[in-house]
Amino acid sequence: MTENKDLLQKLITDDSTRKFDNVGIGDSSDKDEIMTVSRIVQVRYRFYAVWVLLLILIVLFRLFLPALDKYDAKKAQALTLKMNLESLENRERQYQESIWFVESINQNADQVVECINKWESCQDLPKEIQNQLWLAKSYLLTKNLDSEKMDVNEKKIIENIDMFLLKLEPFSNNSFVNGTLSKISIWDKESIDWLYKVPVQIDITFDDKEYLLAFINNVEKYVPEDDAVRVLYKIDKITYDVVNSDDPQDTTIYMNLYYYEE
Repeated sequence: MTENKDLLQKLITDDSTRKFDNVGIGDSSDKDEIMTVSRIVQVRYRFYAVWVLLLILIVLFRLFLPALDKYDAKKAQALTLKMNLESLENRERQYQESIWFVESINQNADQVVECINKWESCQDLPKEIQNQLWLAKSYLLTKNLDSEKMDVNEKKIIENIDMFLLKLEPFSNNSFVNGTLSKISIWDKESIDWLYKVPVQIDITFDDKEYLLAFINNVEKYVPEDDAVRVLYKIDKITYDVVNSDDPQDTTIYMNLYYYEE
């Protein structure tokens, strides 16, 4: 009986041990399976995420970016149009101001000439002209020098030099000459925007520097009272020996003449 009990107890113990061992083996397999499934699911979701990201990028490049480019292009066009309109408005305003300025100079031409030459009647001029006398002077001197027979009206240039530039006192009818003219060279005209430039070379003898200064003043400071002999010059270079300024000198003056064509 005792042996039977021991045998039965042993069988029960072995069976329990096998059950517990089987349970342990089964749990380990389930865990491995679950971990394997979890990895597969993670890989699948990553794969899906990559595809979704690619789809978003495709939509972004195919639809959104072109739309953004079109928007930027339209915005740039609108900005350009606005700038052009503002530029046109500024040009229109400047044009109107220029018209008014020119008309004002023409209406007050005698006073402008008197103000420039003698510093008289300046206070009677409009403030805009008083503040830009140099521009008013240039306008009054810039005349049409068209000629049917020559490239430029050389007769008017010579009259201006003889009747105005060579006068020691340009506004006196009995003035002495400030120099002895020996040569005038007039070169071909050059186009500069809406003006023409004509290089002019004058060879002249001055008794001393005061006569030279009188000639320079006639060119740069004064305006002929006679509109028919008004010419705009800018002196470029003068060959003159200042050390011997008290002696007569043969001097060459290089100037540029400016005029417009109607």
